[in-house]
Amino acid sequence: MHNLILKWRVSIGVVAALLLMLGTGVVLHFGPRPLCHRALDGAFQQWMLETGHTNTFPNANGIGSNSLALIEPFLSNDIQRYKYVPGLTCDDPKDLVLMYLGMQTHYTWHGDTEHTIFSPRRWMVLSPKIVMEGTCPEGGDLLDTPEFKRRLLLTLKFLQAKERSYWQVVSNEQMEFLKSIND
Repeated sequence: MHNLILKWRVSIGVVAALLLMLGTGVVLHFGPRPLCHRALDGAFQQWMLETGHTNTFPNANGIGSNSLALIEPFLSNDIQRYKYVPGLTCDDPKDLVLMYLGMQTHYTWHGDTEHTIFSPRRWMVLSPKIVMEGTCPEGGDLLDTPEFKRRLLLTLKFLQAKERSYWQVVSNEQMEFLKSIND
């Protein structure tokens, strides 16, 4: 009888520990791990070389995920972790948003091993310069929500002012995303 009670207590303890670890992982998640920005830049450059678009980033009718899908052969499907703003060129200003992780993250770059669940969660944003500009070790910036929204809206106004292809589609898609942010 004593062994049965002991086995029961151990079983309950193991189940409780597993549930606690699962709950902690869900509640205190680190956010998405970013891709290597140098690899991302290389994938864009390879796409430009193979398609002859030497100064423009992909634009599949203004739809971000479809545009990123054009880069997948040079990287992987993991690129779809990012939201993408079609219509920009390599020469556009560095304060514009080319792409960003689809949710906030604790990471500062793909190789970050020093972040914790207590590190601030911010938006990882890449400009048209990708690895050439920014505060992150491999390029890009980590922004709080108000600054992220400001820069994304600035980008949409820029696309409209320059009358870039499919700017209306791009704007509608990005505005839907901005409305979904609950920060």
